[in-house]
Amino acid sequence: MKYLVFDAGPIISLTLNGMLPVIEKLKKVFGGEFILTPDVRREIVERPMKIKKFKLEALQVTDLIEKGIFKLSGDIVSDQKLGKEMKKVLKNANGVLKSTATGEKIKIIHDGEASCLAFVNLCKADAVIVIDERTTRMLTEAPENLETMMERKLHTPLDPNLSLLEGMKNFKFIRSAELLYIAYKKDLIGVKKEKELLDALLYGVKFKGCAISSGEIEEMKRLA
Repeated sequence: MKYLVFDAGPIISLTLNGMLPVIEKLKKVFGGEFILTPDVRREIVERPMKIKKFKLEALQVTDLIEKGIFKLSGDIVSDQKLGKEMKKVLKNANGVLKSTATGEKIKIIHDGEASCLAFVNLCKADAVIVIDERTTRMLTEAPENLETMMERKLHTPLDPNLSLLEGMKNFKFIRSAELLYIAYKKDLIGVKKEKELLDALLYGVKFKGCAISSGEIEEMKRLA
């Protein structure tokens, strides 16, 4: 079985760009399951349902869950096991950097991202995490660059303990930008396919939170 494990960010980005229906079309050609963990569901359904500004988006995601487009992680890994593994991931990830001045631990990832990593650790299957946020990807793909990025962001020197990341390797990631690129190539967007469409799709998610550079976008356009 193959899994795409969704963080909240890409779903929010696609929703804000009117592209959430593409998820259903991609599911039909994927040949696997699209997974939501309890923490991600809480972030994109349960909390927004209580806020009138975001209630419509929450209902749209709920519809995809009820249709079976999104499968809940509890059907594969128990919520109890996932919760225990998530705590381990949070402890290691959020202990890897400390302030040199105060010794305070720097929070790198949140519950939603940690739950996605934890699910992949437990599911024993071919799994890719759909995540737009750069820090989580860097934590596992290029931890040696994380210290520099966070020091620049926080304007303070940090002490790293990269040994805590020994068990956080071999994760695979994809962003909402790549999902839309695939949908574009497979003509699943539902808009006339022309040269400006891919540019509009990729910059649309960039400006809604996807960590992708203009250079990456131009390269994807050349590949298309």
